[in-house]
Amino acid sequence: MANKSLPAWLLAEEYSPVRPGGRKRRPGFAEKTLRDLAHLGQEVLFSEELAGRRGWLQDLDPRCKLLSLLWLMVVAGLARHPLTLIVIYLGVILLAVQSRVPAGPFLKRVWLFVPLFTGIMVLPSLFNWVHQGDPLVVLFRLPAPLRLGPWQVPALLAITRQGLAGAGMLILRVGVAVSLGLLVTLTTRWAVLLRALRVLRVPRIFILTLTLTYRYIFLLLKLTEEMFVARQSRLVGRMDRRMNYRFLAGSMGNLLARAYFLSEEVYQAMLARGFKGEVRTKEDWRLTLPDYRRAAGIILAGIILLGGDHYLGW
Repeated sequence: MANKSLPAWLLAEEYSPVRPGGRKRRPGFAEKTLRDLAHLGQEVLFSEELAGRRGWLQDLDPRCKLLSLLWLMVVAGLARHPLTLIVIYLGVILLAVQSRVPAGPFLKRVWLFVPLFTGIMVLPSLFNWVHQGDPLVVLFRLPAPLRLGPWQVPALLAITRQGLAGAGMLILRVGVAVSLGLLVTLTTRWAVLLRALRVLRVPRIFILTLTLTYRYIFLLLKLTEEMFVARQSRLVGRMDRRMNYRFLAGSMGNLLARAYFLSEEVYQAMLARGFKGEVRTKEDWRLTLPDYRRAAGIILAGIILLGGDHYLGW
């Protein structure tokens, strides 16, 4: 009786061996979404773990840290000599080492994207057609200027020394600014950093919105992950593209409805606890003598760098 209820392939005594090879299945959008969610969670945990370490910048008052590093960004923006930017960047590396920030991920986050995006923007300025200057690398030379209707193409296309120097300065300046911003976010907890923005007179409602967004976005990410895992666990075979799009649209609508109802419940809970438009926390920040010393040291270094840059000129 029991054998009759089992399928034939399960009653077979010999099974065909599994043949290795074949076409490799490409991950679908569900697998990619789960992988991206896991990567995002790892990035957040990495940043929070770094911000919780004992280090030179971690021990500095968040308000002093924000203002002093913003001052260094201003110095980098005003610098006219590449040596000044290089010295500032070496100082940023020193601050990262003293703050126990791993050098590899720190450099990779900055220099994998800055040359790419900034280089695309400054690419036209390298050529003499956009920025006149001394030819450094001649790409081609025509016997005479070429006329195309109302436009005239110059006979020479070359990379100029002035264009290359300007593009290098811009990439270096953006790299220093991005490194300073990344250093602030890696050595400061996000909730503390948002509160420190009050020293820049950022409106309270803006900070409150960002704080609540950061607090509850992980809940929505968790819901998203559970929805995709539930779908993957019930999936048999391959789904066509139209069904994937239908599931994606339904998931977005479901998440939007959940986020709306959750915001209403959170706001009602805040009103029930006496919320009147201002967030009060138990943390009490007090500036100490080491905070003043470290912030003054950074500001003084920026002033000295500006003086040296003015002396060097460009």
